[in-house]
Amino acid sequence: MAQTVVPTNSRQIQWESKYFREYVRANRFSKYMGTDELSPIQINEDLTKKVGEQVNFTLVNRLAGNQNTLTGAVANQMSGITGYNRLKGNEEAQVQRNFRVSVARTRWAVLHDVFDEQVSAVDIADSKRATLMDWSKENIRDRIIIAMGSISTDGSTHTPYASASAGNRNTWLINNADRICFAASNAAAGYTVLATDLTQLDTTNDLFTGANLKKLKDMAKAATPKVKPIKVNDEEEYYVCFCGTALFRALQSDLGTLNQALIQGGESRKDNPIFTSGDLMYDGIVIREIPEIQNLGTVGASSANVGVAYLCGAQALSYAIAKRQRIIQDTDDYGAAVGVGVEMWDGIAKTYFGSGAADTTTPKQNGIATGFFAYVP
Repeated sequence: MAQTVVPTNSRQIQWESKYFREYVRANRFSKYMGTDELSPIQINEDLTKKVGEQVNFTLVNRLAGNQNTLTGAVANQMSGITGYNRLKGNEEAQVQRNFRVSVARTRWAVLHDVFDEQVSAVDIADSKRATLMDWSKENIRDRIIIAMGSISTDGSTHTPYASASAGNRNTWLINNADRICFAASNAAAGYTVLATDLTQLDTTNDLFTGANLKKLKDMAKAATPKVKPIKVNDEEEYYVCFCGTALFRALQSDLGTLNQALIQGGESRKDNPIFTSGDLMYDGIVIREIPEIQNLGTVGASSANVGVAYLCGAQALSYAIAKRQRIIQDTDDYGAAVGVGVEMWDGIAKTYFGSGAADTTTPKQNGIATGFFAYVP
């Protein structure tokens, strides 16, 4: 008995109508963005309502209070004027500084022939919109990472760490001596040459451990002015530490050896808006892994690997928006060529404060304490 067999080339193929996009990590910084002054990444959208190229962020330092013990203050404990002591003549000047961020236009697009929409197994137009929005998330994430590590010696020009000159890195180190930590040591100990100072980091005392992370936090709290913590529920104070995978795993391993380190905070962690499953929490610090944060390479003692961690408080970065991300379209060749793109008008920069009339003399990074740590791959 003969059986009819359909030739291979004549068989119908049911193409999967759904497509699988490459997984693109969502913006892991979105939780820390906000318009208020306590947000680590402060957003200002003034330019969405009016024309202009720059957004001005106002930095208001905390009041130190009256330090004259003859009028009622108690040194390092209590400030203010008490009893019959005169307030007049003992007022404190509120220190305000300004930081400006320029906006620029960023665009990206993909193009296809309209005929391909007829023969494609997937919705080309829809897939392009999805991948472009993912691209914009990646773009913002990457610019935030670059901004956190950027070098500025005048508070207005910001250079990515990788392309900054040795001289500018050293100037940045000296200007920020009270908020840069070399693991078990700190820049205030007389460190002035960044490349040389990094070579002192070893894999014995300078690993990313809970003890060394606490030193970075203590430095942030003691800085002048201090790195202002993030307030949750008007009373709880936290910092957020961003680091790459190698440092995150090293800290995770170290904290796992401490009896109560990882359960600190107890049930309150579930309702903490700045904490997400997968983060670590230790001593009032939320540690968030950002795999895209690059390490510095084998620049430590005996070619030890060195990574960087950014301990952030309020107003660490300034994010100026003139136009949020939006899809743009274009057609050409009598409608045959269809382009879909994404556009945004914005600017992201690490917030600096300085002195002088233009607030640019000896600028310091406002809401970030930077830590350099050795690690074992």
